[in-house]
Amino acid sequence: MKAEEFIKIVEDMDEKGSEYYGIFPSPTDAQLGLDILIKHFLGDDWYSISTNTMQGNTEAIYDILKKYPKRKSIREILKNLFTRRTK
Repeated sequence: MKAEEFIKIVEDMDEKGSEYYGIFPSPTDAQLGLDILIKHFLGDDWYSISTNTMQGNTEAIYDILKKYPKRKSIREILKNLFTRRTK
């Protein structure tokens, strides 16, 4: 999902009579936010065989973290490299 598509969803929520938040966008429901992130990171074809939403959320979070692990910073890589050489 692109940022523009997300803005369209928020604008549609605004039109459906939610509160007015001035210059700030309307708040997003937690489940809607997670669904958007699932679609973005795992794709339209991702699905869960879980029987309830909370289990599906857990499965999706695990899949996202597995697919996109945190990368080490260059500082960490260099530190590990130099500490190995000095031992």
